[in-house]
This record gives sequence, structure tokens and C-alpha cells, in this order.
Amino acid sequence: MKNKKFIHCFSVILRAATLFSKFALVIMLAKLIPGGDVGLYGLLSAAIGYAIFIVGFEFYTYSTREMIAYPREQWGWMLKNQIVLTISVYIMFLPLLYFLYYLGILPVGTEFWFIALLIVEYVSQEINRVLITGRNYLLASIILFLRQGIWCWVVVAIMLMMPSLRNVYTVLIVWLVASGAACIIGGIYIFQFTHKYKGQGINWQWIKKGLKLSLPMLMAALAIRGIFTFDRFAIKDIGGLDVLGAYVFFASMASAVQSFLDTIVISFAFPELSKLAAEKKHEEFWITFKRFLLKTFLMSIFLCICCWLSGLIVLHWLNNQIYDRSYSLFIFLIFSTLIYCLSLIPHLGLYALREDTVIIKSQVVSLIVFIGAIIISIMLEELYMVMVGMILSFSVLLLWKSIMLFSKRKILCAE
Repeated sequence: MKNKKFIHCFSVILRAATLFSKFALVIMLAKLIPGGDVGLYGLLSAAIGYAIFIVGFEFYTYSTREMIAYPREQWGWMLKNQIVLTISVYIMFLPLLYFLYYLGILPVGTEFWFIALLIVEYVSQEINRVLITGRNYLLASIILFLRQGIWCWVVVAIMLMMPSLRNVYTVLIVWLVASGAACIIGGIYIFQFTHKYKGQGINWQWIKKGLKLSLPMLMAALAIRGIFTFDRFAIKDIGGLDVLGAYVFFASMASAVQSFLDTIVISFAFPELSKLAAEKKHEEFWITFKRFLLKTFLMSIFLCICCWLSGLIVLHWLNNQIYDRSYSLFIFLIFSTLIYCLSLIPHLGLYALREDTVIIKSQVVSLIVFIGAIIISIMLEELYMVMVGMILSFSVLLLWKSIMLFSKRKILCAE
């Protein structure tokens, strides 16, 4: 029991350290490298993060449930099928990659970094999921810290000791090495308990079934992540890489609000809400949900205020005109983050009640609203229209999900 508690506590500490490391990296990059390089790093990070959803097809939502039903020694054939699917999607994705560079959406000269980082980030992420499914939480947390945490400090140390290496390529090289190392360590561990069981060959029916079940989740994920990705491309197109660098810096600070909210409130509330919904204990569900609503509302406001105050302190320390001139973007980002965090309240209720269709529709419509705002902003060359579009899209998300959850409550209470 003590060993389990130690592993749990150590895993939580590693995850918290990972969040802090990513946050600290962006602040130090803003201090040490040109704004344009910060912008390029943010653009590639967003593009890679979005591409992972496409090449991964959210297939893990199906494969992990399948793995749970089998001994881990028999997971090899499922992983083999998932690898075949991923390679197939990569092959189909390559022509799209060409157009991203041909149309100037991604800067020419970053092709190698985009492809290499996409591969190692996707593989290491899937390894993490397999380890968590196998309940090896400690190794999963160590690998997560390796691929997203410790390398941030290596980058900062290199730049402080060797000023000549203060550029975006130092970041990309260390990132690639760290994620590659995570793939090797996790891959060796998984191979040890899966390679002996041969199982089935390639089962296209199994893959087809998985695609059918994971497609709705892919649509929802692409829709919501699209808002957090396409904003950067619009900012780059209108304001250039220097303005994008400031935007990436402020967006990273604002995203810390979401990360802390998830760690402090949401990750603890969801299992309980999901359990009560599954057991059809509706009265207890709504009592618990009201507590969750109040906690999330108050914590969201508190974290946004902390983010704003922290931003003022960091801006004073940076003493950089590029970031000072873009301060108004920070205010817009904090406000849009607050609305998004509030939309997570009805979202979690709907998700616990398995109202997936409502979630998918609301997120797709929100993305459409945001894309419309982006088109207008590019046509008018108006930077702040991107921010207005983000606020509008998150407001649609909040109102739609709130109305549908309230309607669901009336139906359940009438039963």
C-alpha cells in the first residue's frame, strides 16, 4: 500500500514538474531568443500537435479499451495492427504536407523538423498511453517528463552557457533527441512483454471497427484543437513571426490556466461524475455536479487573475518592446481562456452522461464560427478579429453545451 502511495505521489510530482517545465521554457525563450524564433517554435508545436490527431485518428480510444480486455502479453497483435494503420495514414498525409509548404502555411526549411518531430511525438505519446493502460504509471510519468519536461531545462542550460546557440534550432534538436529517447526506453519495455505472443496477423476488420468507433471522437478533437491551432497561422499571416512570438508567449501563459484547472479540479471530478451517471444515481449526480460547477467557476476566475498578475511581473522582467506592444493580446487571451474553462463545466456533465453527439456538434459549429472570423480577419488584415472570433466560438461552446445539459437535466428529473 505504501509503495502504491509513493508511486502515485511521485507520478503526480513528475506531471506537475512537466507542466512547470513547459511554462518555464517559453518564458526563458522569450528572454533569450528573438521573437521570430519563439513564433516559429510555437507554430511548429501547434502544427505537430494538430497533425498527431490526424495521423493517430484517435484510434487509441478503441485500442486501449480492447487491450484492457486481454492480458498484456497478448497486446502485441493489436499494437501491430495499429502500427499498420498509422503507416497507412502517414502515407496518405504526405501529399497534404506538401501543400502546407507549397501554400506557405508552414515556413519552407522546416520540413525535416516537422516530419521527424511528428513521428517521435506521436510514437512516444502512444507508448505513454499503452503504459497507462498497463497501469505502469511510474514509467509513464518518467517518459512524459523526458519527452516534455527535462529537455526544456537542457535547452535553457545550453543557451545560458553558450550564447551562440540561442536560436530555435537548438530547441528543435534537443526536443527531437528527448522524444526519441522516450520512444526507445518505452518501446524496449513494451517489446519485452509483447514479442513472445504472435497472435493474429493483420486484421482489417478489427481496424475497420476501430475506425468506425473512433471517427466521432476524431471529429470532436480536430474541431476543438483547430481553434487552438489555426489562431497561430492567422496571427502569423497578419502580423508576422515577431507578433506571433509574442502571441505564443501569452498563449502559453493562458494555457497554463487550463492545465492547472484540469490537474486541480477536473481530473478528480470526472471519475465520480462518470460513476454516478453510469449507476443512474441522478439526484446524487446533480448534487455532485453543482459542487463541481462552483469549484470550477471560482478556480477559473482565481487562476485567470493569477495569470494576469504573473504576466505583468514577467513582462517587466523581459523588458522587451515586442511583448509590451502586444499586451492587449494577452488580455483577450485571458478572457477567452476564462470562457473556455467555463465551457468545460457543461462539457464534463454531458461527457459523463455520454451525450457525445451534442459535444461533437457544438465543437464543430464552434470551429466553423472561428474559421469564419479568421477569414474576415485576414481579408481586413485585422489582428484583433482573430481574438474576437476565439471569444465568439468559445461563447457558442458554453451556451450550446449549457442549454443541452439543462435540457437533459429536465428529462432525467422527470423520469
